[in-house]
Amino acid sequence: MTKPPNPEFLTPLSAIQARVEGGLETERRQRADEDYLRQRQALTLREVRAQQRWRGWAGFAVFALATAWLIADVVLTLAVGWGTLGGRPFWLEPGVIIAFLTTSTATVIGLFLVFLRWLYPQEPVRESEVVVTQSRESRGR
Repeated sequence: MTKPPNPEFLTPLSAIQARVEGGLETERRQRADEDYLRQRQALTLREVRAQQRWRGWAGFAVFALATAWLIADVVLTLAVGWGTLGGRPFWLEPGVIIAFLTTSTATVIGLFLVFLRWLYPQEPVRESEVVVTQSRESRGR
């Protein structure tokens, strides 16, 4: 007959096996976390590239609109000054010319500036910089 296994020898083997399995589980979790981070970075990169392409197209459209509008301003100014447009007599009321050259032009240039601020946003001011600036201003008073 064989002797039953000694429980003293089983305990260290079980402890080692438990540690090995625990280590394997930790590695599996780390791999899963790394995979998740890699997928998240890939998604972020795709989003940034898509946003960059969209900004490029929107930028071109806004730039083309502003350029066309300013060219139209120059053409209108020259046509009114010379009194002809394309070989035909051209005349507009002064109020129409003023409205076209001021309000609408300011709107188009404003649109261009708003787009530029969206395309190149400024970094937010940090609170520590604000506090330092305020303390310097208060010392100067």
